[in-house]
Amino acid sequence: MVGVLIRMKLAVLRHSMTGQRAADMIGGGVLGLVLAGGTIWLALRDWPVDGLPLDLVGAAFAIWTIGWLFGPVLFGGGDETLRPEHLALLPIPPRRLTTGLLAVAFVGVAPAVSLVAFTALIVAALPVGGAAVAIAVPVVLLQLLFVVLASRFVTAALGTLMRTKIGAVLAAVISAGILALTHTGWVLKPTIEYALTAGFPDNLADWVRRLPSGWAIVAVEAAGRGDWLLAVAAPAGLAVLSAAALLGWSALLARRLRHRTASGRPARGRTAARKVRGGGVRAVAGRELRTASRDLMRFHYLVFSLVYALAFCLLPLLVDLPIFVPFIGVAFGIWAAAISANLYGEDGTVIWQTVLTPGAARKDVRGRQLAWLLLTTPVVLLGSVVPTLLSDQTWAWPWLAALVPALLGGGAGVIVLISVLRPVPMTDPHKRSGNLLENGTDFTQVLLMLVLVAATAAPAFLTVRYGPAWAGAVVGLATGVLLTWLLGDLAAKRLEATGPDLLATMRAATSRKNNLTGDVDWNQISASLGGVDLGERRLGIANASPARRAAVYVCFTICWIPLIAQGLVPAILKYTDPGRDSWFVARLVPETLHWPVVSLMVALGLGLIAAGFHQLRAARTESRHATVDRPAEVRPALPHPTGDAG
Repeated sequence: MVGVLIRMKLAVLRHSMTGQRAADMIGGGVLGLVLAGGTIWLALRDWPVDGLPLDLVGAAFAIWTIGWLFGPVLFGGGDETLRPEHLALLPIPPRRLTTGLLAVAFVGVAPAVSLVAFTALIVAALPVGGAAVAIAVPVVLLQLLFVVLASRFVTAALGTLMRTKIGAVLAAVISAGILALTHTGWVLKPTIEYALTAGFPDNLADWVRRLPSGWAIVAVEAAGRGDWLLAVAAPAGLAVLSAAALLGWSALLARRLRHRTASGRPARGRTAARKVRGGGVRAVAGRELRTASRDLMRFHYLVFSLVYALAFCLLPLLVDLPIFVPFIGVAFGIWAAAISANLYGEDGTVIWQTVLTPGAARKDVRGRQLAWLLLTTPVVLLGSVVPTLLSDQTWAWPWLAALVPALLGGGAGVIVLISVLRPVPMTDPHKRSGNLLENGTDFTQVLLMLVLVAATAAPAFLTVRYGPAWAGAVVGLATGVLLTWLLGDLAAKRLEATGPDLLATMRAATSRKNNLTGDVDWNQISASLGGVDLGERRLGIANASPARRAAVYVCFTICWIPLIAQGLVPAILKYTDPGRDSWFVARLVPETLHWPVVSLMVALGLGLIAAGFHQLRAARTESRHATVDRPAEVRPALPHPTGDAG
C-alpha cells in the first residue's frame, strides 16, 4: 500500500506542475535550499568561541522545527496532496492508513530541503570526533522523522480546534506572532552580535538543548565526551516523541474520517448557507457586519490584524524603542485592509443575486465599504489615541492626524476594487469544511494590498514630512474621502460590467464535488474553462512551455525583493534616518558603498522586471503558435448560476 500511495502522490505532483503551482514549488525549493545552505554554513564557519557551531546549529534546528510545526498555520494546512477522505471508503484501518500517509509525507520538496539542512549536525560533529559523527548520522534521520510527525500531529490538532472561534483566535495569535517576530527580528540584533562574538549565554545555551529540537546536539556532545548513556537517551527521547505524535495523528485521523461525509465536509453541524437578500447600503452593511462575527475566516483575519499590530509595535520595547507604539492602530488598519481584499472570492457563488438584481452592484460595493469602516475605524482610533497618550509620544499626533484618515479611506476604496479586479475564488461558505487551515490565503494578493494601501497614505506622509504639519491632516482627510468614493465607484462600474464573468469564475471554482476541503482545485477550474489556468488565460501564456511560464512567474515574484526590500526602502531610510543601523544589505557594507549597493539592488530589481516582461512576451508568442497548431477543442459548458448542470 505504501508504494501505491507514493506513486499516487508523485503522479499528482507531476500533473500539477503547471503555472503558479510550478513557480511556487520552484521558488519555495530554491529558498529552502538557500536557508539549508545557511544552516550548514553556521556549522562550517570558524567561529571565535569553541562550541559555538553546535549552539548555532541547535538554534537553527529550533527555527526549522517551529517552521514545521506552525508553518501550516501560515500557508494553509500543510501538504495534503493525498487526502485521507480519498481512501475513506476502502477497508484500511486508521493506523495502517496513517503509516501509509506518513511514508507519503516524506515525498516532496520540504522534507528533502529539511534533510539537507539537518546534515549540518554531521558537519558540526566533525571537530568533536569520530564517535560524535557516528551518532550524528542516524540522529539526522531521526530529527527529520520527528519534525514531520510532530508537524502532522500539530496540524491535525489545530485543524480540529480551528472549527471554533477559540481555534480561530489561536490560529491568529500563532500566525501573527510568528510573522511579527520575523518583521521585528532586528530587535534581537545586539543579542545576536554578542552571542556571535562571546558565545551563547549559559541560560540560552541550556534552553537550546532542553528543547526537543536540541536533543540531537545533546547526543553529539555526549558521544564526543564518551557519555554513551546520554548519547543514546537523547535520540531515544526523540523516538518516543515521534511515536507519541504518530499515535496522536492516527487518533485524530480516525476522528476526522468518522466525522466527515464522502465529500470531505463535516457530517453534522454544517454552517447554514448565508442568505443574501437585496436591499440598500445599510442592509448590505448589516449583512457584512453579521458575517464578520459569524464567519470564522473573517473573524480570524480581524484577530490576526490586531495581534500582528500589537506584536509588531510592542516588541521593540524590549530594546527601549517606543517609537512604534503610537502606530498600533495604523498597523492594524493596513493589515485589516490587506487581508480583506477578497470579499467576492470568499462569498463564492452567492454573487449571482447581486449580478441578477438591477442596480444592486453599486449598493453592494458601498455597503461593503461602510461595513469595513465600521469594523476598523474604532480599533484604529483606539489603537492610535490610547497608546500615544500612555507612551507620551506627543510628536506622533501630526502623523496620526494625517495617516489615519488617509489609510482608512484608502483601505475602504482599495479592498473593493481589488476584490473585483483580482478575486481569488473559494468554495461557498456553507460548503467549506470549517477548518481554517484548509482555506489558504493568497499571499500575492496580500503583498499587493500592503503596497497599495501604504501608497494611499503617501500624499499625507509627504505633506507632514516636508510641509506644515497641520496641512497633513487636511490632505489625509481629503485623500481618504476621495479614494473611498472614486475607487468604490470604479469597483461598482467594474462589477456591473463584468459581473457575469465573475460569477462564471466562481461557479467554475466551486462546482466540482471532489473538492473535498474547500480549497480551490485549479486543475478542475482549468478543465471547466477549456484546459487552461485562469491567470495564464488572462496573460495569454496558457499554451507556452512549463519552463517559460515558470520563468515568467519567478521573475515577477522575486523582483520585488531587491527593488523594494533591498533598494527603495533602505534608500528612504538612508535619506530620512541616516544614523540608524538595520539588516538591509546596503546598511551592512561600509558607508561609502551604501548608495552603490542601493543602486545595484534597484537595477537588479528593474532587470528582473525587464526579464519578466521579455519572458512574458516570448511566452505569449509561444502560446499563440501552440494554439494555432493545436486542433480545436470543445469546451464543457459551465453550470447554471443557481444550480449544478443536469
